[in-house]
Amino acid sequence: MTVIDEKVLTRFTTEALVSAGARQDDAELTAEVLVSADLAGVDSHGVARLRRYVEGLRRGTISGTARPEIVREQGGVTVVDAHNGLGQPALCFALDLAVERAAEHGVSAVAVRRSNHIGIAGWYAERAARAGAFALVTTNATPQVAPTGAAEPMFGTDPVSYAVPTSGEPLCYDAATSIVPRGKLERLHREGRPMRAGWAVGPDGETATDIPKVVEGLKAREGYALLPVGGLGEEFGGHKGSGIGLLAELLCGPLTGASWSRHTYGGQGGDLGQFVLCVDLRALGDPEAIAGRVGAMADEIRGARRADAEVPVRLPGDRRRRSAAERRAHGIPLLPPVLADLAEIAALTGLEPIGPAPTGTAPVAPAGASA
Repeated sequence: MTVIDEKVLTRFTTEALVSAGARQDDAELTAEVLVSADLAGVDSHGVARLRRYVEGLRRGTISGTARPEIVREQGGVTVVDAHNGLGQPALCFALDLAVERAAEHGVSAVAVRRSNHIGIAGWYAERAARAGAFALVTTNATPQVAPTGAAEPMFGTDPVSYAVPTSGEPLCYDAATSIVPRGKLERLHREGRPMRAGWAVGPDGETATDIPKVVEGLKAREGYALLPVGGLGEEFGGHKGSGIGLLAELLCGPLTGASWSRHTYGGQGGDLGQFVLCVDLRALGDPEAIAGRVGAMADEIRGARRADAEVPVRLPGDRRRRSAAERRAHGIPLLPPVLADLAEIAALTGLEPIGPAPTGTAPVAPAGASA
């Protein structure tokens, strides 16, 4: 791996997006979200995704000049049209609006339509938690997951994230509603590691384990599909994972006015949907007391008797936070295929290729992906 300093990677990502046609403020925010994923060890949603944004901006399939617009309001419910702009600025606009409206109404919901890929969903939920609110964030995507009983992809990987303030760092859950996201398969392929049986099926409905075939089949929509949390059928609860995926599809598709995953990325651009639910803690009681109770609960769970004495009890966000601390100190490790991608982006946009971090920094192994 080549280790890159966080600031260097953020600057390059920002400049690449601006060179491709994004506004400076949108580019800076998008870069922050992408690099935050790499810091957290969620490499599948970091700068490995930058090329899709740069190419979309250059081709005009993503608008670099769009501004999210409120198109409907009633009480604490708001609908936002992203006008096919970058997903990160659109969802950040929606998230901040949800926090503001929740402060007024106690609870709020903001739906986004005509949006694009948002990166790591937990970044937005944590932003709300740091502002003193509980938030739930979800998005749809391209069709990649076969609902229980289906022999073709219909749902997206549809991550669901929630975060709540505590007496310390926010408690933040962030995970796909499929067993694995496609990005994890891409990362495993870059690392030369195999995928497990039971994660995906081929057009014949049988388990598929050839990563290049699965990834290309998903991209080309050739009948390959990931499986929902719980796996194939109902024996291990696959129908439950499928039901949570359906919830995300409803909130981000028909209820939002966006396309649901099977119909995203048509002639009108991405048309992804996102949904934010926000509760101001002041509507529930004393915010500091609530955060303290959540913190005490988290500490008690972490202190539970371990199933394996060598493996700590882990709550959502613990591993990502540990990875971020290590990578801020030592740099972000990038695999050769990702570095090669960034070099091609530099050539496309007229930028200088990025180089490794100063001598003496040590690579930090990926912490794993969650969404």
